[in-house]
Amino acid sequence: MATVAASPVLPRRREHPVPWKAMARVTWLQRRSTLIGLLVLFVGCAVAIVVGQAGTHASYASFVANGCVQNSFHTPCGNFENWFSDNTDLFSAMVIALHVAPVVIGVFVGAPLLSRELESGTFRFTWTQGVGRSRAVVTTFVLLAVFVTVATCALGLLLNWFAHPFEIIGIESQWQSGLFDTTGPMLAAWTLFGLALGTFLGSLIGRTVAAMAVTAAIVGGLLVASFVWLVHQLEAFGALATTRRMPMGLGVGQLNLPGSQFNGPVGSWLVRAWFTGPGGKRLSSAAANNVIGRMYDAVKGKVIVDPSRWLSVHHYIYWVGYQPASHFWIFQVIAAAILILLAALLALATVRLVRHRA
Repeated sequence: MATVAASPVLPRRREHPVPWKAMARVTWLQRRSTLIGLLVLFVGCAVAIVVGQAGTHASYASFVANGCVQNSFHTPCGNFENWFSDNTDLFSAMVIALHVAPVVIGVFVGAPLLSRELESGTFRFTWTQGVGRSRAVVTTFVLLAVFVTVATCALGLLLNWFAHPFEIIGIESQWQSGLFDTTGPMLAAWTLFGLALGTFLGSLIGRTVAAMAVTAAIVGGLLVASFVWLVHQLEAFGALATTRRMPMGLGVGQLNLPGSQFNGPVGSWLVRAWFTGPGGKRLSSAAANNVIGRMYDAVKGKVIVDPSRWLSVHHYIYWVGYQPASHFWIFQVIAAAILILLAALLALATVRLVRHRA
């Protein structure tokens, strides 16, 4: 009689995941050429900013020493202002270069990150080495994200340092779209968003060139939209109103001008301006321009020392909506938080796509 002996059931061996430190080392070995290339690019930009700021330091020190910050009508102050106006080429070039950084990183780092493995088929080997596809993707993305975020934040802070003399003199303003998007927090947030979007599109499309093209179109389009429209819309939110300071020229409608000694309040951003007539009713643009014409005709072309007096006598009030200087970093935090949240959602969507890919 034959008997069958049941084999004992052995306890299942607990699988220990690969340590994060070892995974990070492997990721470094795989992406070291990319990281070294980015480091060289970032160091080159940093050196250019430092050299440019050193070139303006002496002139700015003389500008401050002559009391031009308090009174720009001193005799030598105009010469300093003209010098700074004629030497903005390097500064403008660095602003443009840092604006392009999120697009470059999204296209050449984010988009090929997964699409290249999917297109070549090497993901079949990479994701079956006891690491798990989700952990492999998260480790690679986090390493690159930390590197580019820290580097671009440092570049943004250096650019703010470079821009300080131009802001004090009145040539540039941190409220302007070009500088608003290139501060330390905003540049880092834009770069993180570009990297996350490129990685997501690479995992979704699975073709490197196509993912790079779509990433360039979306990130570049959003940066252009932010420069032209989004920043001004954000800065107009919750603007304060005042009748005490008037911008030169009594503009009506959208102003988008920096506040200064003669265009106050100092350090603020003038959003819009309007007139109210008797009874507090807001005037249309045509009616407001008519009031301005009547005021200048009344003095027959002479300089009006105090326009508010003439307006008060005729029962008109000139209003200016503005954002005080203290609100700048509030808007920076809001805008950066939105970009970081979008980047986090894109990263989660990427992990989900990879996890459910056949």
